[in-house]
Amino acid sequence: MKTYRPILFVISIVLAGVTFFIWSAWQDRLRAGNSQQQLTHNNKVIQAFDSVQILITSKESAVRGYTITGDYVFIAHLTHYNKIIQNSLEEAGRLIADNPQQVARLQELVQLVNEKDRFQQQIIQARKSSFEEALQLTSSLKGKNLMDKIAADLAQMKADQNKLLQASILRNHEAGRQSLQTAIIGALTVLVFIAILLFRLNRDIQLRRKAEGELLKSEAKYREFVENAGVITYTADITGTFTFISKQVETLTGYTPEEMLGKHFSSLIPAEWIPHVAAQYEQQFINRTRESNLIFPITFKNNGIRWVEQDAILLEKDGKVTGFQCVVKDVTEQELVRQKLQKIEAEQKEYQYRIQAILDNAPLMIYVKDLEGRYLLVNKQCREIFGLTDDMVIGKTVFDVQAKKSSAERYFEADKQVIKTRKPVELEEVLHLADGDRHLLTIKFPLFDKDNQLLGVSGFMKDISEMVKSRQEMILARQKAEAAETLQEQFLANMSHEIRTPMNGIIGMTNLLMQTPLLQHQQEYVQMIKQSSDNLLVLINDILDLSKIKAGKISIEKIPFSLGDIIKNLNGTFKIKAGEKALNFSTLVQPEVPMYLVGDPHRLGQVLTNLLSNAIKFTEKGYVTLEINVQQQGSQEVTLCLQVSDSGIGIDTKQLALIFESFSQASSDTTRRFGGTGLGLAITRQLVELQQGSVHVTSKPGAGTTFTILLPFGISTAQEVQGNVKPVMQPHDLEDYSGKHVLIVEDNDVNQRVLKYNLEQYNLNVTVVDNGKEAIRWLEKNKTDLIMMDLHMPLMDGFQATDYIRRQLHLPVPIVVLTASVLRNERQRCLQIGANDYVAKPFAPEELRRCLEKFLLNREGEVMDHRAITTYDAVQPVFDLSVLLQLNDNNVIKEIYKVFETMVPSGLEEMKQLAIKEDWQAVFELAHKLKSSLSIIQVKDLHSKMATIESNARSQKQLSEILPMINESIAAYYHVAPMIKMEIEKDLV
Repeated sequence: MKTYRPILFVISIVLAGVTFFIWSAWQDRLRAGNSQQQLTHNNKVIQAFDSVQILITSKESAVRGYTITGDYVFIAHLTHYNKIIQNSLEEAGRLIADNPQQVARLQELVQLVNEKDRFQQQIIQARKSSFEEALQLTSSLKGKNLMDKIAADLAQMKADQNKLLQASILRNHEAGRQSLQTAIIGALTVLVFIAILLFRLNRDIQLRRKAEGELLKSEAKYREFVENAGVITYTADITGTFTFISKQVETLTGYTPEEMLGKHFSSLIPAEWIPHVAAQYEQQFINRTRESNLIFPITFKNNGIRWVEQDAILLEKDGKVTGFQCVVKDVTEQELVRQKLQKIEAEQKEYQYRIQAILDNAPLMIYVKDLEGRYLLVNKQCREIFGLTDDMVIGKTVFDVQAKKSSAERYFEADKQVIKTRKPVELEEVLHLADGDRHLLTIKFPLFDKDNQLLGVSGFMKDISEMVKSRQEMILARQKAEAAETLQEQFLANMSHEIRTPMNGIIGMTNLLMQTPLLQHQQEYVQMIKQSSDNLLVLINDILDLSKIKAGKISIEKIPFSLGDIIKNLNGTFKIKAGEKALNFSTLVQPEVPMYLVGDPHRLGQVLTNLLSNAIKFTEKGYVTLEINVQQQGSQEVTLCLQVSDSGIGIDTKQLALIFESFSQASSDTTRRFGGTGLGLAITRQLVELQQGSVHVTSKPGAGTTFTILLPFGISTAQEVQGNVKPVMQPHDLEDYSGKHVLIVEDNDVNQRVLKYNLEQYNLNVTVVDNGKEAIRWLEKNKTDLIMMDLHMPLMDGFQATDYIRRQLHLPVPIVVLTASVLRNERQRCLQIGANDYVAKPFAPEELRRCLEKFLLNREGEVMDHRAITTYDAVQPVFDLSVLLQLNDNNVIKEIYKVFETMVPSGLEEMKQLAIKEDWQAVFELAHKLKSSLSIIQVKDLHSKMATIESNARSQKQLSEILPMINESIAAYYHVAPMIKMEIEKDLV
């Protein structure tokens, strides 16, 4: 029992010791686990705060980038940033829920973050409408203050969390120390029982070592976390020498931690930045500032530059500062963006300054309005012209600035039109100023941003007083020029008519005389008359061709033709003429020359005829040759070289440059010796140039001349040429047209006889009348098979008579127009009013024979479908007297017609002058007045034209169309007036 008690005591002691060690080991394990949990917990909190800080900084940079550039890409991820920030804040709140002080700070931080987000949204919304407003908000201190508060709260919360982290580490170390003391005490206590408790003690020691190993692993993990974090941590003593630095320093600087330890911080800073950085931390040391933040550059190992943001915390021990603990983050990209933004801001300000300087010195009045019509900008010219200041204009509308309400409304409506249509608008008005009236041209146009969103309306106002004056002078000059051109054209037409009319008589009578029995000497005299007449006709045609070329009346055809046919005709003509002078005439076409071409065969023949005629004319002996070669050839086009050479009198070098001028010949005696007008070569050159070709000449006096022509043509085929050739009528004996009747409408006695004698050879019955009015009276009572109609006659000309025959009498009889006129588009005009064919005077007997066969024998089947004409006329009469004739009172009808005949032409002429003066109110009133008259005697299109002129002049829209419509109305009236008069006289008989 005694033995048992000690054993029990020892066992009790052992059990107590064992119990104590078991409890101690368990406590160590709990403390180790708790320490690891605290470390992990604190690290997560710090990571959440770092994430919030980084994202808020990124948001700030993004908003600033958008504010300056307006590029949406800067703020495209703001929503994502906000979501991450919110998640990070919620995570931090969950982790610090057991820390009331941190919870309170977190709530304050959440409020600041929300307030910062609202402020940033305010900036974004402001930037969408106005760059200046957004820039003003960005430049205010509110954003910076919020950012500073957020940074301060985050720094304080991280500092507090770091304290907790340090406390956890200290507790861990203290737990280890206490565990060691407990082990020593226990070992001394149970030393006597070592044999008994050895196994347990060994086990306890193993457990303790395991706990310490786990603690060391935890510390290693923490160190690894610090080393692998996205930031650099280091400590430095109060002199600035590195005492500890994390491995991340190598990524940022290129130096390893070993290379940096013991070095001064200034070794990484550019020389120009050292004073600034040193002063920052000197002040922190002197003022005992707990934490500071600074952005500055550092040098990379290879001399590169990086920008870093450094948070420095004072390290204190026993109330003394022992050094600094710093966290460094690479912000190179953010800093470069910031610097770029600063540069852009500076450039933007400079750009705005320059733009304003340009606008102020521009010779235009320039302004910009927003979509509400408020002025945002006016330049110096605008302020000076209107006597305004920025205070009087900026932010105001046109109703605040413009005293005249009607002008203000007009400008306001123009602004609305620009905004609605998004197209420019032009306005003209007269401004009455103290120094006189000024004509202003205003151009308003929309302003768009880069996304094509309408921002506002801008306007340019230009003083066009001188331009208006010049325009009026130009209008007068143009009227004079048009009048001169009209006179020139009319003179040409009259001269053509007056010359061709007697020429028609001379040539016609000569042809008739040659068909009669004549003595030998009489035959020679008549032949001489015919030759002189032909020469005179060539002279007239040359003058008229040159006039038509200069007036742009000649067009070049593009049709398939045979070059061989042209050469054949030239050979037939000029071999005879050359034979008369004993000249050797030859043509040479090289084998490679395509014989089927696309171009204008008539003009080609005319050019070669002119050159060959000249060559034969100016060559007394020797030769005249025509040679054609290929200059250049493609698959569908060919350029021909045509050379006309002779051994004639040649041309002096001084005269070569003049021979293509009108009325110019080689010497003063050339005309006397050889005749001619000197127009042939002028016409030749212009015809060649109209065909996109060129002509050159080489010559030597007494040795001959060579003309070289280069002309482009298309390449055709024999089938295309054959399909384009019209059948040639072969001469044959005179047809017998007994029983057929022809009405001649001609005012010239000689032409009447020539035409009548020629027609009577065909056994035709012929009636002759002197003008269109007599022709209509005759046709109302008689029938005919063909009408030969002259165009230029007194009382009623051929145009009016033909129109009346078709539209009023509805007669399908064929009408052949005979005229000596050369007015442009006259053939088309004749055909449009109902004529069937058009023959120029003087005409050849063969041409007359062709017309008779065509319309009396229907050989060509080309007589127009008169039923179609009748139908057309029935639908669209040229005038309508039904309203007037319903009055059934001849005296009233005559009186109304007299007023119409007097007022309409004078009114149209007066309206023309008013339109030239741009007196649109007067034009409107006169058009309204004439419209009423034209509603009683209705002339096709005139009433509608007057209505359009009235509407345009009243609204002052499409004013440029008014004058052409007036001219068309005048022409239409004078065309239809004789027909109306004849119809009135006929109905009142």
